[in-house]
Amino acid sequence: MKSFLHLIFLQFFFSSVSLAQWQDAYESFVNKESFSSAYIGVSFVDLETGELIFEANGSRYFYPASVQKLLVTAAALQLLGGDYQYATNVYYTGTIQDNSLKGSLIIEASGDPSLNSTYVSYDFLKLLLLELEKAGIKKIEGSIIFNKQKNQHNTPATWLFEDIGNYYGVGAQIFNYKDNLYSINFRQKQNGQVPSIEKIDVAIPYKFSLQLECSDALKGDHAFIMGAPFSLEREIRGTIGSGTGIQVVKGANAHPDFSLEEDIKKSIDVLITSSDKANRKLLFSGQSSVLKSLVRLCNYESINLFAEAFLNTLGLEFKQRYETESGIEILKNFVNQLNLKSKELIIKDGSGLSRLNALSPNFASEWLYHFYKNEDFRSSLPVAGESGTLKYLNNPNIKGKILAKSGSAEGVVNYAGYLYADNSKKYAFSIFVNNAFASKSAIRREIGIYLEQLIKLKEE
Repeated sequence: MKSFLHLIFLQFFFSSVSLAQWQDAYESFVNKESFSSAYIGVSFVDLETGELIFEANGSRYFYPASVQKLLVTAAALQLLGGDYQYATNVYYTGTIQDNSLKGSLIIEASGDPSLNSTYVSYDFLKLLLLELEKAGIKKIEGSIIFNKQKNQHNTPATWLFEDIGNYYGVGAQIFNYKDNLYSINFRQKQNGQVPSIEKIDVAIPYKFSLQLECSDALKGDHAFIMGAPFSLEREIRGTIGSGTGIQVVKGANAHPDFSLEEDIKKSIDVLITSSDKANRKLLFSGQSSVLKSLVRLCNYESINLFAEAFLNTLGLEFKQRYETESGIEILKNFVNQLNLKSKELIIKDGSGLSRLNALSPNFASEWLYHFYKNEDFRSSLPVAGESGTLKYLNNPNIKGKILAKSGSAEGVVNYAGYLYADNSKKYAFSIFVNNAFASKSAIRREIGIYLEQLIKLKEE
């Protein structure tokens, strides 16, 4: 990219919108009382010319939160192709006699995050049971075997301990099932009392220690599930609302293979004996939706599991390792191939949950510029005021004129995507607001007002 002074020169002579208008809009945006503690960076790139039109703190590091997903989803579409599909192959060994498989069932997964996901209509369990029925198998006298890697739990090392046991801290495994989640139904009680567990909706191997209380002051779910992915011990801290009803708390399941095996046992008798892998025969192969459909779900709903799976899949396809580290290596190599400023990003995961991720606004905007013509990627972004997580960015004058990915955490509200101005100009943009301790809704409202100003910039 050209120097900023050179860009000012180009802006003055060749652009129909003056730099002063961009600067005035920015100053109006950042000089709000709600941003007194905030660290703010913005960047705007002309989609026609590739020129950096305006930036502030554009080369500095920011915590991107879920804007990080733009890196992984664009790279996955480019390197794997929009029509890429995951395959989950089921084999059996031994013989079928008198409706009994005298052998083992072998499930070889490829990292598909969508098996029995709530986001897609892919009922892998139903398909498996149907194929077993077709083969005349009502009992398995053997084992159910999953392909596993050395690092089978595969949770990024830099995730916070308070995150990795909870529903948003879901690691991607080589075999994933039911979004790698479980739900605990707690029976609420009076203030200060420990609630009781009524039901757990997915079979899991965990044992729970409840350091949890019901609260009159705090309604809803303020519980944290604590525990390492490789441990079967879970401690639940915090509070849920008091009362006489049910409060649902969701947790991350690092053992989705256990959950599927238990679900199979509800319909098929499984007598664990040998673990024979020899002379296997294919029972069936389950195919996922195409990648472009899964990417769209990931960006629309900001699904951490899907993003981590895409990153790990890059590692599997190009380094034969379904893991965070290998995926990051491939992503970094791809960044270098595009001749982008790799020093302006730090990648620690695919979803943006790691607080050690860092991204500059200029890098984010340039990245988006490179992938604007990729229809599969562009159509995966939610539309302001209409869809996905951007339906809450609903200022009336920007509805339908912003395609972007949001990213939020405590004190963080970020957006990066594409802006269609009223003067027919189109821009790749990023707006990062970190360390702003106003409410997220207040920050979002100010960002919406800022975007409205930019959409209305007048030609001179």
